[in-house]
Amino acid sequence: MVRAATDVHVDFQVHPSAYRHWRLRVDGPVATLSMDVDERGGLVPGYELKLNSYDLGVDIELYDIVQRLRFEHPGVRAVVMTSGKDRIFCAGANIRMLGGSPHWWKVNFCKFTNETRNGMEDATAHSGQAWIAALNGTASGGGYELALACEHIMLVDDRSAVVSMPELPLLGVLPGTGGLTRLTDKRHVRRDLADYFATRSDGIGGSRAVAWRLVDEVVPRPRWDETVAARAGEFAAGPTAPPTRRAWNSRRCPKPEPTRPSPIGT
Repeated sequence: MVRAATDVHVDFQVHPSAYRHWRLRVDGPVATLSMDVDERGGLVPGYELKLNSYDLGVDIELYDIVQRLRFEHPGVRAVVMTSGKDRIFCAGANIRMLGGSPHWWKVNFCKFTNETRNGMEDATAHSGQAWIAALNGTASGGGYELALACEHIMLVDDRSAVVSMPELPLLGVLPGTGGLTRLTDKRHVRRDLADYFATRSDGIGGSRAVAWRLVDEVVPRPRWDETVAARAGEFAAGPTAPPTRRAWNSRRCPKPEPTRPSPIGT
């Protein structure tokens, strides 16, 4: 059983020496952030953080990293966020943690998580640090929402890696940390494609993910490392963000696109 959250003292201050779930390496203008969640490192006893799933403790560390990169490493121009585990980027928020938490804990967890993603976007827009999601495996639910907060999304093309938002078909809830808003207002995914994507539990990968604007590029696994390094170098050397991305504001939604034949079946 998950222990009641009211029994837990939450400390939002953390030092890099105490990180349990992330590994950060800074090489000149490029920082590499690897998500390697400690399965037994949950903030509350009673669940395991398998498949790089996260709880509030994982996100507290990420928030700390975002701020330290901005203010302690201002020379960093590109941040590559990837996974330290094989064939999985992130499975999203831990289901057992959510199932055992009171409503107010879940609400504040989602609010803090989304504010952390907002901080990543703010770092790109105002601190010149472009975040790149290097998805070396499947990103589902909150894991894909984490990628959506990045400026550029790369997905390994190995016939198994996909991006997905399975919350609606599997749990009957909407994505809780800005995923649908970022799909339509930031990445300009067509509404019909976004609707279909949000009701498909098995996800989408390969060239279709690029065609639907769910990711920016797919890269074959044999060329993965060199392509990620090259892309990080390009972002570190060039402008931090295209104007259309820098000007994104959730309060200014784009006009609906004209109705066109749907490529869902393609």
